[in-house]
Amino acid sequence: MQRKQKRKRKDLLILEDAARQLNVAVRYEKTTARGGLCRIDERYHIIVDPSASQDYKAELLKSSLQKLNLSSSFLTPQARELLELETC
Repeated sequence: MQRKQKRKRKDLLILEDAARQLNVAVRYEKTTARGGLCRIDERYHIIVDPSASQDYKAELLKSSLQKLNLSSSFLTPQARELLELETC
């Protein structure tokens, strides 16, 4: 069980790093909404409720990043795998 939690945490960190590489801000803020991707001025932000489960946070990051055009962006193989993108 503990190994599974560590893997989930590692996946979340990989997705957060992918967002940074794409210049997408990940903001952990208490919200009554579900959170998600938004654009403020010229920059994308992913709003995440810090009290959400790690599974939900990772799925929210994944689905938000998948909405962006990632075809010409460099991402680590681990991030591409989590985002289910073809590796070059």
